[in-house]
Amino acid sequence: MVAFTARDDGLFVVWEVQSGRDGKSGVTDDEATAEKDMLSALATFRHGRGRVRYARLAPAPRAVYDYRYGTTLITAHRVNGVTVSLTGDAWEDAQ
Repeated sequence: MVAFTARDDGLFVVWEVQSGRDGKSGVTDDEATAEKDMLSALATFRHGRGRVRYARLAPAPRAVYDYRYGTTLITAHRVNGVTVSLTGDAWEDAQ
């Protein structure tokens, strides 16, 4: 049995990390890579939050393309150097 990947449906996997006014982000077509990259980026901050979610490119009125976001796969938050990750969307709870 062949596993389904985001690439099979034309999806991207977007990750982002916020820590105060600082942040990092990236785009890939692999869920595991996105999770690893997000957690590595989050580990560079003492406090912050991060998430990995699906996205698709869509035409936008004032730009060539814009992201349309889908399901959040994982959310993580970091306090005092300790990271906790949760399956699904807990972005607002991880401030």
